[in-house]
Amino acid sequence: MVQPRDNQLKMLHDEGSMSQYVRDTLDPVFLSTHISSNNYFYRMLICQQYSQTCCPDYLTKPVFGKLQEIARNTQDTTFNIHTATIVDTLQKMKPGELSKAVIMDHMDWCTPDEADAEIDALKTALKQGGFVLWRSAARIPWYVANFKASGFKVEAISVRQPNTQTALDRVNMYASFYKATKP
Repeated sequence: MVQPRDNQLKMLHDEGSMSQYVRDTLDPVFLSTHISSNNYFYRMLICQQYSQTCCPDYLTKPVFGKLQEIARNTQDTTFNIHTATIVDTLQKMKPGELSKAVIMDHMDWCTPDEADAEIDALKTALKQGGFVLWRSAARIPWYVANFKASGFKVEAISVRQPNTQTALDRVNMYASFYKATKP
């Protein structure tokens, strides 16, 4: 039986080798960004701290102040914190309540049944024309077919090509970025 943790590894091996993935991930980053001044992701990893000039926007004084204002305003619904699984949270929403969902890369680790349950819950929670964004370690994740089978229109926003020196973003940890739109 395939374990969920094996799905991501299988995707990597289906598209090449682990060493190729690491080269395709790191080489473009270190060739195209300066870690100490414009890549706070790797600066934090290597130096174990941000600087005032190399940090996420939400930690800069003006943005952090704005976030504090939002957090103090109990009438503002910009952020909703949920402490449940994604499926449980989606199932508690009214049909069509969401316009966008960003699910990052966790589906790489899901079993097919888990992915199908989440895709069904997303389809219900999203309004018509709403969309899901995700990233994957694979260039073509296996669950793209599951989204399509559920009626979503799926498009690859960006896909990293093997042996390229071009990073998709400053981290370049993911090989692809996808969007699935509910018709």
